[in-house]
Amino acid sequence: MSVLSFTLRTIREPFQRWAESRRPRGDSIELNQKRIFIFPSAAGGGFLLVALLLLLIGTNYENNLVHAVAFLLLSLFVLSIIHTYGNLSGIRVTAKESHSCFAGERAEFELHLTANGKRVRENIQLAWKGGTPQTVKAIDGDGCRVRLYHPAPKRGRLKPEPLLIESTFPLGLLRAWSWLEIESSAIVYPAPLQVQMAKSQVLDGADGGRQATDGGEDFSGFTQYQPGMPLRHVAWKAYARGRGLHAKTYHAQVDDRIWLDWEAFSGQPTEMRLSSLCYLVIQLEKHGDHYGLRLPGKSFEPDRGEQHRKRVLTALALHPGDRV
Repeated sequence: MSVLSFTLRTIREPFQRWAESRRPRGDSIELNQKRIFIFPSAAGGGFLLVALLLLLIGTNYENNLVHAVAFLLLSLFVLSIIHTYGNLSGIRVTAKESHSCFAGERAEFELHLTANGKRVRENIQLAWKGGTPQTVKAIDGDGCRVRLYHPAPKRGRLKPEPLLIESTFPLGLLRAWSWLEIESSAIVYPAPLQVQMAKSQVLDGADGGRQATDGGEDFSGFTQYQPGMPLRHVAWKAYARGRGLHAKTYHAQVDDRIWLDWEAFSGQPTEMRLSSLCYLVIQLEKHGDHYGLRLPGKSFEPDRGEQHRKRVLTALALHPGDRV
């Protein structure tokens, strides 16, 4: 490690700790002078260097015109500090909705941005730490909604990285920025793993989920005899009385509600079990089936619909175990 890199790291680490301690936290944060950093951009550094060189040249050659140009450039630089800071100051960032996703996708977070006063803030950039920035062209008193996407590499409850909000408006000579700890979260479901449908039916005597199917043992009535019907089902007594050839029909009551059971995937790793169950939930909901879920320590009665789907998938997402 070179002396220069060691020196830079020695300076950078204390500064980063100090900056992190100043990060505001909450679900609604307003930017003010204590929360905004400002520093010349690359273009601003070049601009300032040119202005200082002109000032030195004007002083050396006692040229009033060069002096005037140098002071004009320096005045623009100072005014740019005020306007760049003012373009970020007074913005309030409020966390709104978050939308769930599956592991490996991107979770969506919705933020509401408003600006106090009558001044419109322009060209504001937002990005989660390490993410792709998104530019908001204008923010006024009515505010605007912004959707930011955050990588979700593993299942569980996703808390986003710090949010970077910055601006170089109006001249690009300075960069004003702030890091915000937005208190929001999204549920990341296990990544679906395609498996063969594995389900068990529970015959618990409940009436709501039972259907009659042919081939059981309960007598249900007579029907006109058709070729191919078993002769043992023919109603011979009725035939002897001259009532025609009929056959007896038998039904069985079965439960059409499907139970997805954790133990049905015994021997598999935890994450593979969860991914398999997640896939089956998606398929059953797609086909409109009633389904329930049994996990260690909890169970969900058979049902269907979007709310039931969310409850079941959330239970899978938050199940204890390695989230890899």
